[in-house]
Amino acid sequence: MPKNLKATAIRVASASALAATAATMVFVSPASASALTDGIAATARAENGNGACAHGGYVGGPNQNSSCYNGQRTHAWCADFAGWVWARNGVTGLGTLNDLADSFYDYGVKNGTLSNTPHVGDAVVYNHGGSYTDDHVAIVTAISGNTVTITGGNQGGYPGHVSTNSTTNWQVGSYPWGGSQRISGYISPAGSNAPSYPNPASLADGTLVKSPNDPAVKVMIKGAGVPVAGSDVAPDKYDLSKIVLIDESAFRSLASAPPSGTVVHDQAGGAERYVIVDGAALKIGAADWTAAGYNTLPDMGVPTAWLKTAVQRQMTTGLVVMDQTGKDPARYVMVEGGALHITEPEWTAGKYNEMTLMGVPGEWLKAAVAKAPANGTVVMDQNGGPARYVMVNGTAVHISGTEWTANGYNQRPEMGVPSTWLGKAVNKQLVNGTVVKKADDPTIYVMAGGKAVPLTWSDFTSLGYDKRPLEVIPGTWLGTAVAKAVPADGTMLLAQGDATVWQVTGGKKRAMTADEFGPGKLSFDDVVSVPAALIAGLPTAAPAVPPTTPPAI
Repeated sequence: MPKNLKATAIRVASASALAATAATMVFVSPASASALTDGIAATARAENGNGACAHGGYVGGPNQNSSCYNGQRTHAWCADFAGWVWARNGVTGLGTLNDLADSFYDYGVKNGTLSNTPHVGDAVVYNHGGSYTDDHVAIVTAISGNTVTITGGNQGGYPGHVSTNSTTNWQVGSYPWGGSQRISGYISPAGSNAPSYPNPASLADGTLVKSPNDPAVKVMIKGAGVPVAGSDVAPDKYDLSKIVLIDESAFRSLASAPPSGTVVHDQAGGAERYVIVDGAALKIGAADWTAAGYNTLPDMGVPTAWLKTAVQRQMTTGLVVMDQTGKDPARYVMVEGGALHITEPEWTAGKYNEMTLMGVPGEWLKAAVAKAPANGTVVMDQNGGPARYVMVNGTAVHISGTEWTANGYNQRPEMGVPSTWLGKAVNKQLVNGTVVKKADDPTIYVMAGGKAVPLTWSDFTSLGYDKRPLEVIPGTWLGTAVAKAVPADGTMLLAQGDATVWQVTGGKKRAMTADEFGPGKLSFDDVVSVPAALIAGLPTAAPAVPPTTPPAI
């Protein structure tokens, strides 16, 4: 894909200007408007800002593979996106397409639709016959005078997003975006399915659709087909007598989530409003509704069951976000559900400036900033370096060289994270009460003030730790935590059968009083239950001597 293309952010654009002047002024005329070409253009442009996993992954022809698996981009996906757009609009004969951009060129040769002249709905292939990493394919979505507008997937910095750009430098053999991407040809779709079925892109929002051979029903929202569950029909007031039949291939190819930037609410009612970003539904807080301009956008009702799932969905790792209101100038990168702060020096050093920048509700962003990447996520410094870490309750735990392969960490995706954020996560004390063990040792430990305290089976069950998640952790790091002499100062400990809460102070223990707990004070939730032997082994701190009051003179 073109290395220097920047995808467009939702209402906050980070794209650089991409216009080039043609050597000679030759005007190109669009092909006659048709439901097929108009539908292809509308479908492609409706995906602007979406990533490889926006709605389960893009897949078009039967020999194309999905752009997404298990929430992660699988490969360079420009061909998958172009095939998906064609398939969704009923283009037939897509069996010759695969995951390579060159397959579109071969399709054009086979079907006699290869041309030097662009038409709306055409696939445009770049650098035909080049290396796998340089080939690219996109869709012509508009023609006006001498300007050709092109929409493509997997554009911008890794992991790529859908973006739309215009150029006057559209001739075959030209380099509209600079670099090594040369236009090789334009390929028109060879045909469409039976015209008795309407193009779903032409249907109004709220239209219920299904295929003739599938009982599933979807509702059209901004060009997407959002699934309707049986439990949605009555409360959402969907009238099943008004279902519109569409082609089987087009039905299966419908995006399952509205495009990024769509404001939605539960069709069954309720005051909450959400904005769709990368297939996830982000709640819009009251302070964001007007300040971020969401109140000026159409407000679309969506099926209840789908919305509940979308609210829980995570945005794609690697997506760069900011407060949509602009009140917070900071930028963050999404990694497994957490929004990690990017410092100013890291913005360009980590190449975050080359990634899509998406505006998100400010209140939602604050909650995401407070989250860490999910447990088990393997991270590394975005700027490079050999060290690898695994996330455990917000702490980045170092993985030694021997454990990298022995414990299977090498089989997990590696996530680049900002250097400054990583430094803080590495130095963060593992949350008190976290239950851990090594991969090759049955001994279980509970974390207390940075010390890993061993638990017998009796301790494990009687102290209630069998009800908590058990985290498998790198053994080298755990060995250091086990060897720590005493928990960190300030750690509060409690032994079973003992009502006294002890606090570690200067390596010793002191008995705490009830008036130290309560609103605005310490919380019992932070007390760690440990084996009595640990507390018994700590020396008792001498009680504080109250200051003496000198006698009155």
